[in-house]
Amino acid sequence: MRIVLGTYQFDDVGGSETYAITIAEQFLKLGHDITIYVKAPGKMAQVARERAIRIATDLELPTPDVVLSQDGVVAYEMSARWPEVPHAFICHSPLFELQTPPAVPGVVGAVVVMSERFEDRLRALATKHRIVRFRQPIDVDRLAPRGAARKQPKKALLLGNYLQGEAKRFLVDAWSGAGVEFTQVGSPAGTNSADIVQAIAEADIVVGKARAILDAMSCGRPAYVYDVFGMDGWVTPQVYEAMEADAFAGLALSRPFDPAQLVTDLAAYDPLMGMANRKLVMMHHHARIHAQQMIDLCSDLARPTASRTTPKLELSRLVASNWRSESKLLSARIAFGPVAERAKRAEDEVSRLRGENEQYRRTLEQLTRELSIPTAGEERNELRLRMAAKIDRDLEVDQGKLSEDTTDEPGVKIHMSQINRRVVIAKIKRLIRKHYRRLTE
Repeated sequence: MRIVLGTYQFDDVGGSETYAITIAEQFLKLGHDITIYVKAPGKMAQVARERAIRIATDLELPTPDVVLSQDGVVAYEMSARWPEVPHAFICHSPLFELQTPPAVPGVVGAVVVMSERFEDRLRALATKHRIVRFRQPIDVDRLAPRGAARKQPKKALLLGNYLQGEAKRFLVDAWSGAGVEFTQVGSPAGTNSADIVQAIAEADIVVGKARAILDAMSCGRPAYVYDVFGMDGWVTPQVYEAMEADAFAGLALSRPFDPAQLVTDLAAYDPLMGMANRKLVMMHHHARIHAQQMIDLCSDLARPTASRTTPKLELSRLVASNWRSESKLLSARIAFGPVAERAKRAEDEVSRLRGENEQYRRTLEQLTRELSIPTAGEERNELRLRMAAKIDRDLEVDQGKLSEDTTDEPGVKIHMSQINRRVVIAKIKRLIRKHYRRLTE
């Protein structure tokens, strides 16, 4: 099937731009011919080209089997260029007139929405469209987990193009007290990037709304729905359906901005939420499922036509796909070289430290044994203490005997002349000589 997907601008990273690249890649994998028509190309157009997606800046193209549009400008333009070609409009937001389906009857045959909140808005339009409800597609292969979140949160990533001002300050003030560090990727920080996987991998918590939340969930991270528009808190299996129906806009649970609630929510952090989030994305948001649904819709809208695929075109597609795979593998090998070298140095350092640790352990054991064996000097000191105590006890006994020979009757004064001093002195000298000989042996 030949498909043209039109979008007005294709420069900064955003939800509709990421969607277009994601779905185009899936169409290519299914063997379909896809061209993205862009009136204002930029950074994201270059990203698409790097992924082998054809970009056109005018409508001088072969007549497609079906056209898809993401805004009113290109919707009317492609309808004028191919008035007979079936047309589906993809609604990414009801907030901007640019992304509202054409009000002129007959321009589009169906409108695709990816939340019930958007669907409710479109059903209120004066122009009645055929509305088809799908879920937001996520490239689960590119947005895959790289390691696990920490047991205690240390880093939070603010991901998106809107969080700033008071709402951002409330969050930073509430969580900084618990030691959480913040980084921001998006327009407010001037760090708008199409490659967000590494930034998510370095964080324990991802804060954002809409597609940014699904990107975080796909990467296996706890996701916190919070933005200037609203605050719903942690994504969990229990509240997923309500949040998804609201497009993860922060308005599903009607929670007010409350700094105390932010502190309470941080205390409920659990790294296992990331595993549950990955499973939810795999079950409900796999880009392959969405692409299959879109092709079914396009087939339903388009009149039956002969297959546009020939054996040679299919071989060309397969060779191009194989080359993209080989290029990715070559780039990965080149990037892996320095990583492998760092890993080898780290292993060598670990081995060296283990050797030093073993040496220190043996030294410590030797010192412990030496300290537990008394030295000759210590033994001599201990012997002296025991001998001194023996002398003291002997003297106490002799003094007791002498006191028995003296009178202690009341009123009688005792004089040392009554005691034979020579007997006491001789006794003390004999004891000292006796024990001194033992000390010096």
